[in-house]
Amino acid sequence: MSFKNALKNLVAHFGVVWSLFMFILLFVVVITGLSLPFLLPIRRALSDAGVFESVQKAFEVFFTDGNFQALFDGLSNAYNLIEDLLINNKTIMSLSIWFFVAIMLFVFRFFLGLYEIPLATVLDGQLSCNSRYGFAGKFFSTLLMSIRYSFFKMLITITFDAAIFWIVYAIRSVIPFGIGQVFLILFVLFVLFPFRFSIVACWAPAAVNGNGVLKGFVVSIKIGFKRFGSIFSSFLVSMMLIIAIGVFITVFTLGVGLVIILPMSACYVSYLNITVYYNKTGRRYYIDGAVFTPPIENVL
Repeated sequence: MSFKNALKNLVAHFGVVWSLFMFILLFVVVITGLSLPFLLPIRRALSDAGVFESVQKAFEVFFTDGNFQALFDGLSNAYNLIEDLLINNKTIMSLSIWFFVAIMLFVFRFFLGLYEIPLATVLDGQLSCNSRYGFAGKFFSTLLMSIRYSFFKMLITITFDAAIFWIVYAIRSVIPFGIGQVFLILFVLFVLFPFRFSIVACWAPAAVNGNGVLKGFVVSIKIGFKRFGSIFSSFLVSMMLIIAIGVFITVFTLGVGLVIILPMSACYVSYLNITVYYNKTGRRYYIDGAVFTPPIENVL
């Protein structure tokens, strides 16, 4: 039910996707500027090592012959080239580590997380009273809450993702690289990432509904564990659907489709979060102009 209703509202209010697209575009410009001292030497080293050439040839063969094995072999070769480069070039290794830690782990997560509270406020207005709020206005009016929310969520997600990393690293260390290793890693990711999304799904919706950041997190944990099965399945199906659509559009548009896939996926997850919150707390809400009344589940 949450999966279907969230998708309906996303389609009915697709203009929100373009608002988020503008935020992400501005965000990418800022992050790119901060990343240039790291990215330029890394890019030159990858080019000299033949990584880009290997990826290009892999996709050329795939588009010419439809050979998935050649695509897999080419991407595996690119991975091995990157691994050799990092092992043999200490400067690139150091730059890569600093880029990953400073930019991707902290700056990226913090700035990207700033959209969740204002977007949850906009969506809450849509669902609760069929109102239309501007994303930019809500961004500035909720900025202090967004900073607190993004900071605490960054710490929690980094801790969780570090645990996922070590599990994947252990699998890679024990099982030789190949189809079996890839399958097991994907299985772990498809279990743990929906679990993470399920636990924090109601955090932003609860926060903007008068609970604040810290109490909102407690509410989200309570809802997540009491109705874990249905929430987890919604996020598992959503994750598979997003990845399938993303891969299809990315491959057959040569990456151009990512321009719309990223904000659309982020918007859909936000719609799913607030739909789960409304469903699990028994609140009536609008779906494309029509009122929907979920059964009361008394999870709080």
